Amino acid sequence: MRLQKTALTQRIHKESLLETIRSDEANVLLLLEWGILPEQPLGWRSVWMLRQLLTKDDPRLKKHISTIIDCFSLFNESQKREWLKVLKDQTANDDEEGALFDLAISEWKNIHNHPALRASAVAIVFEMVLKYPELKNELAHLMGDDYLNHLSPGIKKGVMRHWDKLTNKLRI
Repeated sequence: MRLQKTALTQRIHKESLLETIRSDEANVLLLLEWGILPEQPLGWRSVWMLRQLLTKDDPRLKKHISTIIDCFSLFNESQKREWLKVLKDQTANDDEEGALFDLAISEWKNIHNHPALRASAVAIVFEMVLKYPELKNELAHLMGDDYLNHLSPGIKKGVMRHWDKLTNKLRI
């Protein structure tokens, strides 16, 4: 059954919607197409549903990573957060990886962003630091009070716990 936009713009029942999406592989392509639209709630709900369907290094997403990164500035904060969660589990090529790192740093540094968006962005940054440990020293200043004091206590604690684990792991 082909997915209709209205299924994502009205009140939804997640499980029945997932069943509809899974019934036709073309629906995943529709979600990818709608997920880069700035139209809300269609854009972020499409990405939210994609996140339920995609696997780590999902081949269906591979050729769309550059487009997602190119469109990133058009998204609202909820949509950005969902895309960051999706992209965290995908392997990008070198150019895409560099662009993803830059936008994640930018979202983290924007202290006016919602704390959940910033936490998703810094999770991408931490993944990159694991892959490229030489980045650790360049990022230490981004874990200072100027960036952390604008987070909720729970998110701040989680970010610092991950940063501490990361820095301890890289000392070995």
